[in-house]
Amino acid sequence: MKNYSLLIWDFNGTLLNDVGAALASVNDMLACRGKKPIDIDAYRQYIDVPIIRFYEQVFELEHENYQEILAEYQAGYEWHLKKCRLTDFVQLALDTAKNKGIPQVVLSSSEQNQLERLLRKYDIADYFDAVLGSQDFFAGSKVERAKLYIEENKIESSCVLVIGDLTHDFEVAQAIGSQCLLLTSGHHDRERLERTVARVEDTLESFVME
Repeated sequence: MKNYSLLIWDFNGTLLNDVGAALASVNDMLACRGKKPIDIDAYRQYIDVPIIRFYEQVFELEHENYQEILAEYQAGYEWHLKKCRLTDFVQLALDTAKNKGIPQVVLSSSEQNQLERLLRKYDIADYFDAVLGSQDFFAGSKVERAKLYIEENKIESSCVLVIGDLTHDFEVAQAIGSQCLLLTSGHHDRERLERTVARVEDTLESFVME
């Protein structure tokens, strides 16, 4: 870890183990429409950025109000979030980076206010020099926000590590010329993550201990 000048953390599925909450909310929505639930494997196959690509595969969007779909999901997600906790070894990783003097930021597709609230809820807000959330709930690309942060802060991107759980996090790393670590415990499975050339790990343990 000592070789990095900055850690850029994804939030959902990376810092927070919230896959169960996301899947439960989607299945609640399907049940309300008389549709069969999907399992975790199907969820990880469908999930994508921007998030509308996911909903296009699971719901009949031509018969739905997309804004209402997003609001319904968020309400269910917040309800099921009560059972969620930080991903294994996250606290250790955050503490280790802090003790080594490595700056850390959060870059997330989550809406900014929700993201800041959840960072406070899980008592990790103080670890981060910046919180780069989205201005809406459409869960779009994070690339432009990453580029802007790197440029504005004049950071040497080759010494930056992006830590995430989606192939989109690898796309972010590629766009800014940084390194990337992807975790299989999040919203994409190992097979999907290994299609990239990023480092893929089941947990943060080996990263912290190296």
